[in-house]
Amino acid sequence: MKIAVLGTGYVGLVSAAVFSHLGHQVTGLDIDKKKIKSLSQGKLTIYEPGLDTLVEQGLSSGRLSFTSDYTGAIRDKELVLICVGTPPLPDGSYDSRYVFSAAEAIARNLTGYSVVVIKSTVPPGTAVKVEAIIKANTSCQFSVASCPEFLREGSAVNDALHPARIIFGVKSATAEALLRKLHQKIKAPVLIMSPASAQLVKYASNAMLATRISFINSIAILCDKTGADIMAVAKGLGLDPRIGQSFLSAGLGYGGSCFPKDTWALISFAKSLGYDFKFLQEVDRVNQQQIDYLIGKMGQVKGKILTVLGLAFKPNTDDQRESRAVQLINKLEKLGATVKVYDPIIKTKYIDAYQALTGADGLILATEWQEFKELDFKKVKRLMNRPIIFDGRNFLEADKLKKLGFKYYGIGRS
Repeated sequence: MKIAVLGTGYVGLVSAAVFSHLGHQVTGLDIDKKKIKSLSQGKLTIYEPGLDTLVEQGLSSGRLSFTSDYTGAIRDKELVLICVGTPPLPDGSYDSRYVFSAAEAIARNLTGYSVVVIKSTVPPGTAVKVEAIIKANTSCQFSVASCPEFLREGSAVNDALHPARIIFGVKSATAEALLRKLHQKIKAPVLIMSPASAQLVKYASNAMLATRISFINSIAILCDKTGADIMAVAKGLGLDPRIGQSFLSAGLGYGGSCFPKDTWALISFAKSLGYDFKFLQEVDRVNQQQIDYLIGKMGQVKGKILTVLGLAFKPNTDDQRESRAVQLINKLEKLGATVKVYDPIIKTKYIDAYQALTGADGLILATEWQEFKELDFKKVKRLMNRPIIFDGRNFLEADKLKKLGFKYYGIGRS
């Protein structure tokens, strides 16, 4: 199939690379000409495991190309995927202008029937608005569909190739048939529903996962107050088949490009419908408090040298959007601490964790990179001014560290 992908961020670039890998002819479009030049040379603008290989293969095979030319990208395409950004506005709602601009550009460059597929995360009702924009700017026949993505940064390629489910929000049999053809090599359950339902599935999924994280963090605080251990509690909780073990890791809370903004957007969207989504507001409030809760364990930080390990919002990505590590660092510096930072992927002034830890009064684990668990902690203890560890992800081996003479503080750890 011939498809165009508008937007080369995380969703767009992964989608373009994966669909070219599956044998489709894919053109990735972005208005950022510098980015397009880089991608055309096989130089990625983001870090995502395995993505560089797929892009290189796509370029070499001729099935993948990148351009800033709307006319060339959209002409004669069976499917046009909208994967542009939808950043949050001050009130928490999505900024949909990029989606609407993309829709107008698509309409002005259509040469025949195409299915315009919204993959960007947007509120229910957006498909209707996109359809109206396109209809007002073209005489060509078209359909609008929604096919939300469920990609986890750090494992996006695998998630795209092996999804738990594929959702088509469609109103026409032709659109459904073309989407099925696009995904025919991917083995996963396919659910057919309205575009509004498909868009709400995306919101609801991320809100549910955010809820689990805030819930387990609240339980972790009870563990601290009672001497219980959150690791044992979470394991006992997760073995209940009605609950499951995923997203029950206590820590600094959730960050990234999806959970925070999707939670805010769903709260804002509910408000626009006259519904006060108090439950989800509390989920967000709990998440916002987690950083202060960890800092509270540190006592007086003014004048202290503290080393934060990790800048990305999660391991295996370089994405710092709504990173808890970044927010933690900002708060510590406002409280008068000197903060040294190291991340395996994101460039800092330190060549490795050991250099960053030299002379530190405390180690704060903010991102659970495997590299940090494998540090030589005997060496770390020698380098630090004071052997104190604050594990913001309950990731390190507490018993081992205590035996080495470290004072270890996790979240909800006995």
